[in-house]
Amino acid sequence: MIAAVNGRFRDRARGQEGAISAGALILIGLALLLGYLLLAAFEGDNARFGSVPVPGEGRVELPEGDVDVYYAEGADPDSGVELIAPPDLEVTVTGPDGRNVPVSSRGAEPESTDDGMARLVGAVRASADGLYGIQAESAQATQRIRPRVTFGQGPFAAVEHRFDGVVDALRGPLGIALLVVLAVLFLLPRWRLARRRRSYEE
Repeated sequence: MIAAVNGRFRDRARGQEGAISAGALILIGLALLLGYLLLAAFEGDNARFGSVPVPGEGRVELPEGDVDVYYAEGADPDSGVELIAPPDLEVTVTGPDGRNVPVSSRGAEPESTDDGMARLVGAVRASADGLYGIQAESAQATQRIRPRVTFGQGPFAAVEHRFDGVVDALRGPLGIALLVVLAVLFLLPRWRLARRRRSYEE
């Protein structure tokens, strides 16, 4: 009698240990996901997707989603002179389908780059991956040092873009596979415990 009770207690403890292990795996997975998203912040690059001289035109390959637009120059970051975008700067973006893509106005403090300085001046929302036509116009920029507009992602935009990619992946077969794995992790310990109980009752 006592041995049977002790056996049931051990089986229940084992079942609970299995449930705790499943919960621990979920927490580890969430921590890894958070770390994966935050790493994107360190991969932000204001010229990640290319650049076009000012004045000038060209084509850059943009990913679907929000892309930041920067005005950049070859100025010395240590010169003490603040980088200011030309007031007459105009940037026109044409999508792969030939339609104009709106450029929203944004602003931020200048930041140092490998070959000068850059300042956030706008953003575009690309409707799909592909080549986008860029036309940059400014009469005042001709007196600047290597003026250009660049396309990239700041830390927040990089994290958002990576998060959108994770969400899209979870909507497909990967998400179904994860749900199956989670269901197995939760149900397997309870199934084993129920099976042992039936064996004792028999």
